[in-house]
Formats: sequence, structure tokens, C-alpha cells
Amino acid sequence: MADYDIPEEFYSFETRAPFEHCIECNKYLLEGDTEYLIEKAIKKYENFEARDTVFDYAICMDCAEGLRKEISQDSWQKIMGYFQENINVEKRIEMMNADPEQNLRSCMIKGTDAGNCTDYQIYAHCRGTKLNMENPPYLISGEVMEELLPLLSDKTTNEMNGFFNKHFSPDPSFFEPTPKLILV
Repeated sequence: MADYDIPEEFYSFETRAPFEHCIECNKYLLEGDTEYLIEKAIKKYENFEARDTVFDYAICMDCAEGLRKEISQDSWQKIMGYFQENINVEKRIEMMNADPEQNLRSCMIKGTDAGNCTDYQIYAHCRGTKLNMENPPYLISGEVMEELLPLLSDKTTNEMNGFFNKHFSPDPSFFEPTPKLILV
């Protein structure tokens, strides 16, 4: 399996450089074998080439695991069931050996081209300054997010909104008609 540097697509929107610290505990991320996740939400504007980063962050695996534990068991089972039913396992294996930027060209679930999505989220599992290709980067379309939201319990939705509100000050239109899903 090839060793890839983190693509610029996963750099911080604010600094235009790799994320250096965990959003939750401020742990330094770029040394040695420190594992962490990057999530970035993108909004595109119809009939325009412009796109905005709605939010982006990096979170160390310890903090990500802590947040996962806040998700209700019922919600977690429904989310995992959704992914198991909808992910093409062979495609996911191919993604492990593909150029990581190729994995960001279309939705991992629906296959929708990123250029045809009005909003989408991208994810990367990193180790120090490299991508962890055992869990390759991927893109999830807004359509998939819309399908996942009804699977969440009120408790889980409140936990996710609490994390979001703690770290971000979004444009109020971001929450119309439904809040976005933060997957850690």
C-alpha cells in the first residue's frame, strides 16, 4: 500500500496548511504515529464554480472515540447498518490502493460526482503527516447525510449539535432545513 502525504484538500481552510492540533484537546497531531481524523464540509453554489468550506477540523483518535461513546447505541447501530447495506465492499478495497484524490471525486455511497453535489463532506484518517490508507479518504454527498439524519436519536442529535456549537459559529442558514451530520 502506497504512502501518501495529506492532500491539500484536507488542509485547514483557515491556515491553508495541515491541521496541527486536535480541535478538542489541542494535542499536536503531526508527529510520529499520532492518529487522527479530518472532516471537512463543503457547500457548492448552483450555477457557479464557487464553493465554501462550511467547517473543517481534525480530531485525535482518543477524542474521536470519546465522542463516539456519546452517540446512543441505537443510533450507532442504525448508522453502521446503513453503511453496511450501502457500501460496495469491493469499491472500498479498491479505494485503499487508489490515488487518495481519486476517492474524493464521487460519493462513496451513491457514486454521485462531487461536481454534481450541492454539498458534501470529506473524511481522512491520518497518521502524523501521512494518510492512513488502511481507512482511505472518502466523500459523502449531502443526499447521504439527509438519509442518515433520520436514523439518529434526539440524544445523539443533541450531542452532535453540542460539539458543533462548542467549536463553530456557523451561518444560521447552515441549519436549514436540518442540521448537518458530524461523523467522527
